[in-house]
Amino acid sequence: MPPWTSGSLAAVTFRRLALGLLGVLLLTVVAYTGYVGYEGSHQLVEGGGGNPDCRTPDELFGWTYEAINYGSADDALLASRNADQKHCTYTGTVAGDEVVTDDGIRIAGWYVPAADGAGPTAPTVVLVHGFGANKSSILEYGEALHDAFNLVAFDLRNTQRSSGNQTAGGVLEQKDLRAIIDWLERTKHPSHIGVRGNSLGAATAVAESRDDPRVEALALDSMHTRMRYQVEQRLQHAGHPAYPGTWAVFLGARIRTGVDLGSVDAQDAIPDLTRLPVLLSHGTGDTEDLPERTQAFYEDALAAGVQIELHWCEGAGHNAPAGMPVWVCRDDFAAWMLDFFSRNLVDA
Repeated sequence: MPPWTSGSLAAVTFRRLALGLLGVLLLTVVAYTGYVGYEGSHQLVEGGGGNPDCRTPDELFGWTYEAINYGSADDALLASRNADQKHCTYTGTVAGDEVVTDDGIRIAGWYVPAADGAGPTAPTVVLVHGFGANKSSILEYGEALHDAFNLVAFDLRNTQRSSGNQTAGGVLEQKDLRAIIDWLERTKHPSHIGVRGNSLGAATAVAESRDDPRVEALALDSMHTRMRYQVEQRLQHAGHPAYPGTWAVFLGARIRTGVDLGSVDAQDAIPDLTRLPVLLSHGTGDTEDLPERTQAFYEDALAAGVQIELHWCEGAGHNAPAGMPVWVCRDDFAAWMLDFFSRNLVDA
C-alpha cells in the first residue's frame, strides 16, 4: 500500500502552495516597503534645495540690505546671468566662513534694516523658510514688518547659497537658525529678537526657541506638529498607504542623516514654550499639515499655560488651490504679524 493517499498528498501540495504564495506576498510587501522607504526618504532628505528663485530684497521690494556670509558684489551677477531671477540657473557663490554651524554647515543670508531707520539695536525678526523654499521666498512673510523691524532672511542647509546636501525636518536646521542668531547678536546687538517660521521653518523655529532664551516671540505658520503626520499625508497623496511606509521613510531618513526626524516634534515642545508668546496661523484648506492637528496643538498649549493665539485663513494651505495663507489672506496675515511682534518685542 503506498505511504500517501491521494487525499493526504493533495493536502501537502496545498500547504506547500499556500506557503509559497505567502512567501511571495511577504517578499512583495518587504520590497514595496523598502522602495517607499528609499524613495520617500530620498525626497525628504535630499529634495529640499531646488528652489530657483534668486531675487534679492532690492529686486523684490526695493529694500536696501546687507549680504550675510558672502560677497554682495556677487548679487550683481544674478541679473546678468539670469534672464528671469525667479527661475535662476546661476544662484550665486556658496557661503563663506563667517557664519558656520557647529556641524560645519556654512550659512548665507540677508540683513534688511528697518525702513524707519531705527538702527541695528532695534527689535529684529528672523524669517525661516520652509521645505523647497529659500531666503528669497520667505521675504514676503516679513513685508508687513519691514517698516518697524529689522529683518533677517537666510538659506537653510541644502538650499541655494548655504552648504550641505541634506534636509532633516528641523532636527539639524535648528543649528542653522542658532548660527544666524549668533551672528545677529554678535554683529548687530538687537534689543529684542523674534522668529517667524513657515512650515519646515516653523518646526525649526520651535526646535531652537524651546532652548534659546534670546528668542522672545515666536510666530508659526502652516506648521506640522509631528513629522510623522506630514509623512503620512504625503504618502497618501501619492497613492500609498500611510503604513508601513511612514515607518520605512523614517528609517530611511535616519540611515541617511543619522538623526530621528521626530525628535524635535513641536507637540513635544509645548512645555518648553511657556516662557514666550506664540502666534499660530494656518489655512483651513491645508491637506498636508491638517487643521485639526493645529487646533489640537493650540488647545494643548493653552492648557499648558502657553501665551498663544491662533488665526485661521479660509481655504489656504499646503496643496490648497488658493495657495498659502500669506497669499490668500494677505491683508489679515500682515496685520496678524505686525500686531503680534509690535506687542511682544518691546521693553517691559
